Amino acid sequence: MTSRSATEDTRDINARRRLAWAWTAAGYAFFGIGLVGTLLPVLPTTIFWIAAAGCFAKGCPAMARRIFAWPGIGPAVEAFLSHGVIARKAKVSALLGMTGGSGIVLLTSLSLPAKLVTIAVIALAALYVVSRPERLPEGAVSEAD
Repeated sequence: MTSRSATEDTRDINARRRLAWAWTAAGYAFFGIGLVGTLLPVLPTTIFWIAAAGCFAKGCPAMARRIFAWPGIGPAVEAFLSHGVIARKAKVSALLGMTGGSGIVLLTSLSLPAKLVTIAVIALAALYVVSRPERLPEGAVSEAD
């Protein structure tokens, strides 16, 4: 068994701090994009705040808890990150948005292959959304409770 030097321990601590800083910076970037989405109806909010909370959970857990406590959207973010839950109303909203987006893609001047690839990606995202549970598992409690 070899002992670690103080220099190695310091390097590890500094590496963890840099990584936490990077996760936190990414969290703020995603949160900012989501915040813009609260003002622009074509830009989603929830998906960016899910990404932000996931980043904050690794870099700044206090910020993740603040997102979870945000009225209206926080519980949905926490339910998705902790249990993969997407409520029925959110599923319907997401699927309507994807349908509208698909319609817009079809009306663009993109080449047929580009349109097909885009529609395929949207269809895969729709399948993922539909496959998620709509309620927390029996007995599951969110951290905010």
